[in-house]
Amino acid sequence: MPDCREYILSENVMDLIVRHSVSNVELQNTYEGYCPQIVNDKYVILYVDGESGIDFKDYTYANIPKLYGLMDTTAVADTGALRLQNQTSLNLIGRDVIVGIVDTGIDYLRKEFQNATGQTRILGIWDQTDASGNLPEGFDFGSEYTREDINRALESETPYDIVPSRDENGHGTFMASIACGTLNEQQDFSGAAPGSLIAMVKLKEAKQYLKDYYLIDGSEPVYQENDLMLALTYLRNLQRKYNRPIVYLLGLGTGSGSRIGGTPLDQVLSNFGNYVGNCAVTCVGNEGNVRLHYAGILRNDDMEEVEIRVGENVSGFVLELWGNAPDIFSVAFVSPLGESTARIPAKKGTSETLRFLIEPTVIQVDYALVESGTGAELIFMRFMDPSPGIWTIRVYGSNILSGKYNIWGNLREFTNEGVYFLKPTPEMTLTEPSATEGVISVGGYNHLNNSIYPATGRGFSADDEVKPDLVAPAVNVFGADIGEEGFVRRTGTSVAAALTAGCCAQMLEWGIVNDNEPYMKTNVIKNYLIRGARRDRDIVYPSTQWGYGELDVYNSFLILTNV
Repeated sequence: MPDCREYILSENVMDLIVRHSVSNVELQNTYEGYCPQIVNDKYVILYVDGESGIDFKDYTYANIPKLYGLMDTTAVADTGALRLQNQTSLNLIGRDVIVGIVDTGIDYLRKEFQNATGQTRILGIWDQTDASGNLPEGFDFGSEYTREDINRALESETPYDIVPSRDENGHGTFMASIACGTLNEQQDFSGAAPGSLIAMVKLKEAKQYLKDYYLIDGSEPVYQENDLMLALTYLRNLQRKYNRPIVYLLGLGTGSGSRIGGTPLDQVLSNFGNYVGNCAVTCVGNEGNVRLHYAGILRNDDMEEVEIRVGENVSGFVLELWGNAPDIFSVAFVSPLGESTARIPAKKGTSETLRFLIEPTVIQVDYALVESGTGAELIFMRFMDPSPGIWTIRVYGSNILSGKYNIWGNLREFTNEGVYFLKPTPEMTLTEPSATEGVISVGGYNHLNNSIYPATGRGFSADDEVKPDLVAPAVNVFGADIGEEGFVRRTGTSVAAALTAGCCAQMLEWGIVNDNEPYMKTNVIKNYLIRGARRDRDIVYPSTQWGYGELDVYNSFLILTNV
């Protein structure tokens, strides 16, 4: 048995997401040498030697962790949250509700995360990057810091000697502040749920072998799907320990996936959000205008040419083509200089590496006729050292019933600006996990000029579920920065999700804590919020941009309780 605390973090060890159907004891016995980290009754994370890197043909698409990025680039009042706080008969501040955040960490020294007596409101921090403290129960890496640890640190002149966890990025601190920051009268600032409890998971960054696999070359923060799944499990365990309602807040997204909620993270987040007293909130991403989605339709035995522009100095990029059964799609390629490849037959487990005679480009193509998470067909394409110019993907169809297919690139922050479709489709540009039905998926609008946030991911999902569910302020929102007194403005749909999460904490206080709706969970809260959403625009609702309208939690209570 390896020393799991070091082994899990090693760059020479691969992380795999594996489905299971056995007991925890059997898992530990079966996979003893692979440091198993149990997510729930369906998934376990295994760690295996992998110095040679990962290969699609050796594993399923679901086994390989997808990579996630941060979805950001006076708002609280616009959501109706302040009116609920100040309404005498309600006074909803998220009291006795946990807001669990998976992000870059939290600056626990800030007063926005303390109560009136200077005690912390943070129940726990799991820092996945830190190996110096106590392991959280059930996990073999990172360090957990409890409320007692944090209070001791706040009383110390050298707090980081006691709780060394820091938020070097600031995104997690900002998200926590606008979701549930304590009132700061000097700055005229309050989070949506200033009386809630807080839990934070600081994610470790992705390993290099996965960045190489997804051809990510840049300095933007990158996080692994399996670490997000384990983070949710930690928060779920904390919720059980304290027996409090919880809101799971995820302000991250990925360009990978079918947009029907089939990734392992989608399923775990939806599963946890389906428990009574639990609510799952995520954002739809900022990919609405980046030109990295193409939607096509074919008749039987037809071919369509999809053109993608590649600029200078692009080291590589990935594309995913998704189509639904019984349709079968296959591809061929034409380079900027006119060199073409033969059509690659669509067969189970097909994996081909294409090399060009007069250009340095290598394209790796992997087929999954029945992708395990969704049952859909997936064609995974990796373009390495692509020549600049117009590349053409020839898409062929056979056994066609609907003929619809989608091609998505990775997130823009992971993909060179010079890569884009010449005829992009702006709809269905939401990121995963927001496409899954069992979460509240939030888009963004500009509350300052009452317009849509141009970058907000657009719906609907690939199986026509209404996404986003609603929109919330996402532009130049004011919140806490890292450091003692600093405040900053941030833009992005993760900000909109954080505001919504605070409002959901208010709902859980009213429903579970105050015993007005003892069976409240994600779908119940979602339906309360979409009933109260503002729909005063001359558009058809639900909308691919606005969802069911603008978040107004106060109006939801007016409708439901006749306050």
